[in-house]
Amino acid sequence: MKETLGRLYLWQVALNRIIDLLALRQRVGRFCNTGRPMEITELYDKERRRLKTGLRLEGEALNSFENKHGSLFPDIHDIQLIDELITEEIVIKFGTIFNGGYGKPGIIAGNNKRFWEPIIDEIVSEAFSGDIRVKFIKFIEDAKAYRDKHGAHFDQESFIMTHGNKKPDEDGVVYSVGWSSALLTFDWSFASDALPVFSKALNCHVKKLQKEAGII
Repeated sequence: MKETLGRLYLWQVALNRIIDLLALRQRVGRFCNTGRPMEITELYDKERRRLKTGLRLEGEALNSFENKHGSLFPDIHDIQLIDELITEEIVIKFGTIFNGGYGKPGIIAGNNKRFWEPIIDEIVSEAFSGDIRVKFIKFIEDAKAYRDKHGAHFDQESFIMTHGNKKPDEDGVVYSVGWSSALLTFDWSFASDALPVFSKALNCHVKKLQKEAGII
């Protein structure tokens, strides 16, 4: 029982971080909606056109811009990257619940499918029903696939690569790599509502096991 609880405690840590990241994602979205990121981006692009440069401003040019208009960070490109990194980290953290992990006798159970599958089935059944349950199971499968094929491992299925050739002293494409947009396929409105419910159900399951073990 201690080994089972030890593993579930780690799940709780991962889900607590997910809840924090979901809240951060919402704050980033609200800030983006103020229009400030787009405003600073437009001012920055206007300044680069004035200076007739396609490069990022550096040194005195950047200092002069920020003294006049305020910090360049975060512009709209920063916001987009921050949002992508947050959502990707949510998927990766969620995936740790289903990924294999070593255990320690008397402390933490090994995290193989035979261990986690019946526990997850029970928790999901406690948390959701009907179409919501089906949709959450689909989210689990999508998250596992994204984590394994793209988020944590750069699997070939997630990228489109083209090899090219060029003659000596000739400019040309040697290779190109296309990044999959798999992250955009997630329903983040659903995930933002469902993941806290799943986390609460896990906490209830942990308390039940603690009572059965006479810990509380």
